[in-house]
Amino acid sequence: MKQKKFKEKKPGKNFFQLAEERILHFKKLGKKKTASNYTCALRHFKQFREEEDIAVEDLSVGLMKDFQAHLINVGLGMNTISLYNRQLRAIYNYALDEEIVLIDRRPFRKSFTGQEKTRKRAVSHEKIRKLTHFSLVGKNKLEFARDLFLFSIYMQGMPFVDIAYLKKEQVKNDFISYKRKKTNRHLTVKLHEKAKAIIHKYKVNDPDCPYLFPILYNPQRKVSVEYSSALRTHNNRLRQISELMGFDELLTSYVARHTWASQARQCGVHDTVISEAMGHNNLETTTIYLTSLDTGLIASANFQVIASFARKQT
Repeated sequence: MKQKKFKEKKPGKNFFQLAEERILHFKKLGKKKTASNYTCALRHFKQFREEEDIAVEDLSVGLMKDFQAHLINVGLGMNTISLYNRQLRAIYNYALDEEIVLIDRRPFRKSFTGQEKTRKRAVSHEKIRKLTHFSLVGKNKLEFARDLFLFSIYMQGMPFVDIAYLKKEQVKNDFISYKRKKTNRHLTVKLHEKAKAIIHKYKVNDPDCPYLFPILYNPQRKVSVEYSSALRTHNNRLRQISELMGFDELLTSYVARHTWASQARQCGVHDTVISEAMGHNNLETTTIYLTSLDTGLIASANFQVIASFARKQT
C-alpha cells in the first residue's frame, strides 16, 4: 500500500516582503498603475506599523480596522481608503492562492472596500473671477497650479491627466488635438487667447522633453516625474490656494472640469454640446443619433463660457 503524500506548506513570508514581490511582479508586466497603487498602499501600511513587518498569517480583523482608522486620521478620503484596503486584500488573497497561508482568517471583512458617492462640486462664477486675479507673486509653484486649473477650464474642462500628457506636437494652427485617457475619445479644441497665454508662459523649451508643460518632466533637474506624484503635488498646491483665498470648498483638478460643465449649462449650452466638448462616451438618449458636432459650434460654446467668467454677476 502506497503511503499517502501530504502537500508541504510553503515557507511563511512576512507581509512587507510579499507585497514588495507583488509590486515587482506588476512592474515586470508593465502594469505601472497597479504597481503604483500597491506601492502607495504598502507605504501607508508601513507607516501604520512603524516599519515593523508582520507575518501574513497574523493579519487580523482588529489590525485592519485599526489601519483603516489610521488612514482616516491622516485625512484620506474613503474611496482612497477603499483602494488601499483592496490592494492589501489582494496581496492576502494571493498568499491564500499560493498556499503561503492555509487558513483564511478574512482579516478584511470589516474593512471598507466599497465606493463612496462623492458630490461633484463646481466653483462659483465669482470665485473663478477672484482666482483669476488673485496675486501669487513670489509663489511660482502655486501660480503654476492656478494657471493649470484655469487652463483646464479654458480647454472645455480638460482632465489633468490629459493636460499632463500633452505633447508639443499636438498644438497646431490654434488647435490642440488629443485622445482622452479615460474614454479614448479623440478631441480637437480651438485655443482661446487665454489658453495660448498659459502655453506661452510654461511651454517646456528643452528639446529632450516631448511634453508641453513641465508636469511629467522637471526641466531644472532633467528628470521624469511619475503621474501619480504630479497629481498629488498639483492637488496639494490647489489646496494651499484654496486656504489662502478662504474658500469653503477645496479646489481640485476635477473641480475645474465640473466648473466648466456647470457654467456651460448656466450659459444655455445644450447638454449634447457639453457632452461632446468634454469627450464623454454617451449622453443616454440624444447622442445615440448624433455624429460628432461641428468643432466651430463647440468652440463657440467654449468661448461663451470663458467670456462669462470675465463678467460680473448682477
